[in-house]
Amino acid sequence: MLNPGRMARAIAALAGALAIAGSAAAQEPDMATRTITVAKDKSAAFRLDQPVGEIVVAQPDMVQLVATTDHGFYIRGKAVGTTNLLIYDRSHHLTQVVDVQVGRDLTSLQSDLVAALPREHIMAANFAGGVLLSGEASTSAAAARAAEIAEHYAPKEVTSQITLKAAQQIMVEVRVLEINRTALHDMGFNLTAQNGSGLNIATGTGLITGSAPAGAITVGGKIGGTTVDLTLQALETKGLLRTLARPNLTAMSGEEATFLAGGEFPYPVPAGLGQVTIEFRQYGVKLKVTPTIEPSGEIRLKVAPEVSQLDSAHSIQIDGFLLPSLDISNASTTVELKDGQSFAIAGLFQQSYNNSVSQVPALGNLPVLGTLFRSASYERQETELAILVTPRLMTPADHIESLPNPLAVAQEPSAIDLILAGMTEKPGPANAHPQTP
Repeated sequence: MLNPGRMARAIAALAGALAIAGSAAAQEPDMATRTITVAKDKSAAFRLDQPVGEIVVAQPDMVQLVATTDHGFYIRGKAVGTTNLLIYDRSHHLTQVVDVQVGRDLTSLQSDLVAALPREHIMAANFAGGVLLSGEASTSAAAARAAEIAEHYAPKEVTSQITLKAAQQIMVEVRVLEINRTALHDMGFNLTAQNGSGLNIATGTGLITGSAPAGAITVGGKIGGTTVDLTLQALETKGLLRTLARPNLTAMSGEEATFLAGGEFPYPVPAGLGQVTIEFRQYGVKLKVTPTIEPSGEIRLKVAPEVSQLDSAHSIQIDGFLLPSLDISNASTTVELKDGQSFAIAGLFQQSYNNSVSQVPALGNLPVLGTLFRSASYERQETELAILVTPRLMTPADHIESLPNPLAVAQEPSAIDLILAGMTEKPGPANAHPQTP
């Protein structure tokens, strides 16, 4: 039979034990915790309020801990991530939990950002094992430069939330100027002589170039029983070809833009034995440009203009297809210049000279009389080419009327104006003035 006194004492002891356990459990949520941050491959020292018996590192491969005294220790970051420290007193009671975040070296990164971009307001922070850039930049080039610097600290782990102060748009004006001059002089003599005995002599075949002469003089007569005819053919041509292309293109800073004013022509391409497919080739005025505003305010311009036109004079025929050739003038380069400045990115002066003589052997070398047995021609060609570029910072117009409008200068005529007055276009309003590029 159980003694009532012993039962009372057992119940009291159990109640005391439960009270102590409940008290300990109640203290667990209130245990002192703190968070410390240390940069990877750098050390930081910390001091505790009470003596330490033992410190347990949850992930030793992430941080290295060295105790200096029973109240202090230093910790070095070994790998980026998050871990914690369990701190026990000398009675082996858990007294504190320290959360440790190992991140990038933001102090050095921020110092480099200030040194490289002193006019920008860009901040760096640890984010998801990498670096988060935030703030405001004056240009997209400055934002890209900040991300490039951060890549040295967190390769392929950089997130940028940098905003631009204002969207920057650049209009690139391109001028392609080309002049071709040609001059041709062609002169030929034809001499024929014949008599009744069947003796015939003929020299010369006319103009060397094979072109139709612009004029001819024929002199004929008889010497004894021989009929002599002398024909002089002459041709002189001059030509001037002037090409002016003025494409303008607007693009955002750092973005590529393209422009084409022309067309496409079919071009046969072999696709196999006895098979031909058709591809289309572009021609006309083409422009490809990538403008970028540098932190210094200069505009870095990557530009590739091209002007081409079909040339039927040098076309070839293959398998029944008449293939035209292209006359092309193009350039591709990168330059830096300020807003409104102009630069000649390409220039060419080419001069060619070609002469030829066709004569009867020996007779063509005779003094004075040799001219009658000789035809001569010479051709000269000169080409001058210049390509100019001018970038300008642009802002949107508030009113569409302020933008250039080619239709405002010349309007479509009415049927009466076309039939009675022969007008192909009517002048626009007196206050309509197209913008002069």
